[in-house]
Amino acid sequence: MANGTIAFDTLQTSGQITGTAKSVDTDFVVNGSTKVWLQYDQSSSTAIQDSFNVASIADNATGKATTTYTNPMNSTSYAIGGCCQGNGFITIPSGGPATDNTGALVTISNGGSDTDYNHVGPTIDGDLA
Repeated sequence: MANGTIAFDTLQTSGQITGTAKSVDTDFVVNGSTKVWLQYDQSSSTAIQDSFNVASIADNATGKATTTYTNPMNSTSYAIGGCCQGNGFITIPSGGPATDNTGALVTISNGGSDTDYNHVGPTIDGDLA
């Protein structure tokens, strides 16, 4: 089976979508899409329940984890966001993301302490290498 390349500048619907947003520039698709996401259980293990572009996740301590990406980011200048169950939130440790191939994150309770949650869903936005 031969592999090839398809090059185009705009994606356009065949008419199934109503309204004015019937086409999008491919630069928006490449630059405006989440590059990494996952959902995992941090409270009992680091079992990944679902993910995109994630090779593994390591539990470093209470509320602390490092995600290894399948495809690396272009640099360490990317954004980590997401959600936790309940009143928790995700933040980046003071050193920032670890490398272009791994991302460090901390889950913190509303009271400010590092906390493990059973539903953690970080996302990574930035440029792939």
